[in-house]
Amino acid sequence: MASQTISIAATDGSGSFETYLTGPTNAQAPAILLLHEIYGVTDWVTETADLFAEHGYRVAAPEIFWRLEPGFTADHRDPRSRDKGLGYRGMVDRDKAVDDISALIAHLKSAPGCNGKIAVTGFCMGGTLTYLAATRLKIDAAVAYYGTQIHEHLDEVSNISCPMVLHMGDKDDHVPEELAIKIRDAHAGQPDVTIHRYDAGHAFCNTHRNDHYQKEHSDLAHARTCELFDQLR
Repeated sequence: MASQTISIAATDGSGSFETYLTGPTNAQAPAILLLHEIYGVTDWVTETADLFAEHGYRVAAPEIFWRLEPGFTADHRDPRSRDKGLGYRGMVDRDKAVDDISALIAHLKSAPGCNGKIAVTGFCMGGTLTYLAATRLKIDAAVAYYGTQIHEHLDEVSNISCPMVLHMGDKDDHVPEELAIKIRDAHAGQPDVTIHRYDAGHAFCNTHRNDHYQKEHSDLAHARTCELFDQLR
């Protein structure tokens, strides 16, 4: 399975951002945008993109922090680089990030291997941006893994225009129970939104985080994600 790095021009004319692209080009399947955590497009992100690509999807993982530091990646074991990623999360312009997602969607829709359907998924910060893609863009499915700032955008609930799954850990110290309940209640009247809770903490799908990864819950979450995405074939 071939992979490459491509460059996508930002719609605001400020430059272009690098995107890891993987998956078959000879099959007509949905294309998936995979949005990274605060650590950037790390080896775990590209491995996860490859994991979804093995299911037959064309998968693109764009840089989100490119306006702040092109090529930025952080090591979760290094407090300084981790803090830098946290700082960038607070500095990133979410509106412009959604515009970048839109630009990448336009590219993928016309690229080989895409059947015209687009799904967006993301982890942590990327989960929040996935949520914004579902409320602001015309996409076909969305899956947010433990999005840390979804609660800040619940005024956009009525704009959700596609089936969406939220994966949330019961022991996530980044999304404490009071916020989890707030998110659940805000979507109570949204039949296209499914919330799955897991007996897990934050980042339970990150295979590079021995302190967080929980294989059973991760496998189940990914299976549920692919079940939704397969409906777009």
